[in-house]
Amino acid sequence: MLNPHFLMTLLVLVAALGAIARMVVLEKRPRDDLNPRLIPTTPVLLVSGFVALLAFIHLVNLVGVHTGR
Repeated sequence: MLNPHFLMTLLVLVAALGAIARMVVLEKRPRDDLNPRLIPTTPVLLVSGFVALLAFIHLVNLVGVHTGR
């Protein structure tokens, strides 16, 4: 179960979840001025969520659950 594919996918999942958490914190923080942020939080949040979803599905498939046709 702890083969290299599983570990790499798990690391991608943890990184994506960390990016999601960081972007949510940046998004909810009150603004001090009207200058635009250097990192667009919404697109990064959406892409990180999609990557986390794909990594989770891949982990489920690696465990042995068949999720496709």
